[in-house]
Amino acid sequence: MLLRLMSFYQVMPPYLDFLYAYGSSHGQDKELHFSGFKTEKTLTNPVAGSDVPELGRSGRKYQMCYNLKTAAPKQDNNWKIRQAAVHHQFDVGKGTQLWIVADPHAEIKERVGELYRDNHAYPTSFSTMEQGFKSSMDVHFIYAQWATTNWRWNLRFLEENADQLTLVTSMVNEESQMQALDPGSLGGVQRWEEKVNSTLMAMESNVKIMKLIQKFYKDLVKDEHFPQRERRACQSAVKDFVFQLEELICETQMQVSRAQVLLKILSDRKTILIQHLQARTALISSKLTAVMYKQAERSAMEAIAVRIVTIVTLIYLPATFSSTFFSTDVVKYQGGEMFDQTALDRFLQVTLPLMFLTFVPAGSWFWYERRNINKKSKQTEGQFNDLFTHEKDITNLK
Repeated sequence: MLLRLMSFYQVMPPYLDFLYAYGSSHGQDKELHFSGFKTEKTLTNPVAGSDVPELGRSGRKYQMCYNLKTAAPKQDNNWKIRQAAVHHQFDVGKGTQLWIVADPHAEIKERVGELYRDNHAYPTSFSTMEQGFKSSMDVHFIYAQWATTNWRWNLRFLEENADQLTLVTSMVNEESQMQALDPGSLGGVQRWEEKVNSTLMAMESNVKIMKLIQKFYKDLVKDEHFPQRERRACQSAVKDFVFQLEELICETQMQVSRAQVLLKILSDRKTILIQHLQARTALISSKLTAVMYKQAERSAMEAIAVRIVTIVTLIYLPATFSSTFFSTDVVKYQGGEMFDQTALDRFLQVTLPLMFLTFVPAGSWFWYERRNINKKSKQTEGQFNDLFTHEKDITNLK
């Protein structure tokens, strides 16, 4: 059906690009960031077959298509950016005009219906070419009004939520407040910043499209092929239309400036939040470092105790072995429990060599392991020379 309608009314093909934005199977705008303004103008030498008097067509016409965006409140106290795709063509020979508007929520239809009530005749609006020309610009103005109505309230909603989310962040001045910060709030700030960016882009696209509409109509009435008899009246209508549209453009530009300020505030507060989170991480790291330092001190004390026990054990090990050996039946001296110098001499003759044989291998092994460790340390320092040089410089400064 859509193909037949567009073929019958000879709608310009670029209008399909604007309709593709409504192709989502989930009822969402797939290409909300898409904007455009397309025109075609045939004021002389119409294409063969386009002149159909029975249908009110002279073949001398201009047509345009564009899309505008607005902000609409939702039931969950949120806002959504909506768009409408507009196609318009006007026959300058017959004064007939055609409008095709893609608006899923029919808000634009209601606005146009308020201007032209049903079951009424409007001879002063459509009876002549200049009257029809002026009424077409009235409809453009209604669409522009629709696209500039709710941005003020949408920005107010964004400002209130942005302040609620980020104002506490900018007032953090104590360690306890810094520790209470939620890292997840950074994602929330990022989402609101993206919403403000989308709002800003939508308003800027509206401004550009309204300026293009202004330029198109000012150039149209200056075209040498525009009907001379109606030129003066149409120029006056275009002048009034451009003035009215300029007011809406200025209003939207002020909201654009407001959104840019909000975006700057969000960006600055996000930077502050990142700095607070980094400081929080550094604070936690410093506390962990202090805990690890205390743990290292305790480990060092334990290592000293183990070293003392090891040395004492190493000293008494040969004597213990000798005492155990001489207490067996292998070596047995007669004389009861009386002191025997010969037994003591034998004990020392066995114990002292054993101590020597214990200390020398232990010392040799310690020297060997220490040399290997120093060798590996030098290799590591050679691979990371810059790091260890910086560390040595800091040590020298201390």
